[in-house]
Formats: sequence, C-alpha cells, structure tokens
Amino acid sequence: MQGRYRILGGGFELVESFVAAAGPAGWRYFGRVHRADTGEETYLVDHVVGLDWTLVRFRMAGADGSEIVARSGPHGLDVQVAGPDGGRSLSMPGATEVWSPSPVSLLVAHRRLGGFGTDAFPAAQIELPSEIRPVQVRIESAGQVTVRTSGGAATAERVTVTVGGRAFDALVRSDLPLRADGWFELEA
Repeated sequence: MQGRYRILGGGFELVESFVAAAGPAGWRYFGRVHRADTGEETYLVDHVVGLDWTLVRFRMAGADGSEIVARSGPHGLDVQVAGPDGGRSLSMPGATEVWSPSPVSLLVAHRRLGGFGTDAFPAAQIELPSEIRPVQVRIESAGQVTVRTSGGAATAERVTVTVGGRAFDALVRSDLPLRADGWFELEA
C-alpha cells in the first residue's frame, strides 16, 4: 500500500508520502516527510511491528542529521538519540510503543489496542531533534461510519484519541487512518 498524508498545524504544511507492507514476521511503514511549498525533505519515519502489532523498531531521522531509534527492551523501550545536542541512550520503563508526528502512530495504536482488548497503553512520545517524553495513549470507539473511497464505499471507525491528556477525533479504516482533527488528512 502507498499514499500521501497532508500534515496540518505548525508553521507550514507538510506532506508525508508512505509505503507500507505486511511481511512474514510483521508489518513495516516507511514515510518521507517534506514541506508542501518547497518540496524540501524534513524527516523520515520507519516503523516496524510484529504480527501482534507490538514494536520491533521505530526510527525517525531528520534532514539535519538528528535521529531517534526506539526498540522494545526487557522493561520498556530502549531509545538511542543522536542530534545537535549530542548522543545519548535512555530507557522508557513501562512504555510499549512510540507516538510520533506520523499518522502511522495512530494506525499502530488502533490495531494494537484492538488486538489486546484494552483501550490504553503507555508510550514514548518522540519528536525531532531529540524530544522524548512518557505519555498515555487512549483510544475510545465512537462507532462505525461508511466513507466514500476511490474504490467505493468502505467502513471506518470514528474514535476519540487522547495522548498525554490532549484529546482529538479521528477516523480509521482497518488498513489506514483517514484523518485526525488538527493533525492530518489522507490525500485521495
């Protein structure tokens, strides 16, 4: 699967072009984010999960040379940071997933929570160049809706997402998120 998201908010509009595919051991999403007005690449996202949608590896790399890599560890997430303020390693005890500016975060959270029968989990919120903080991610279903797609009608779930105390509404199909208020929209 491939597509493009319009990333909203901030000082200028961004576009995230992505490819995603399932493999024998899990699922991988790779996105390149660039400014809509100039085409300048700002960062990339590489998110790999296992068959049960648990984190295998998350990598976010900026055009400025900054990079954050998170992997599942024995007691949470192990995170490696390289950036303008130097490099460091840290552990996020209890965190089981990452939350990033990429729409892939919503898809992984939605699929993961559906598979575990729970509605919340602890995560590490990651932003370049080197910001990492613990957050709680909660997704609550607000019901099913029918949406129009280029392939005809499809079913999507309307959800309320709360990350670190901030709530917003979103629309998620089983294969990808369609939109999140104030955050992103899938381009047709």
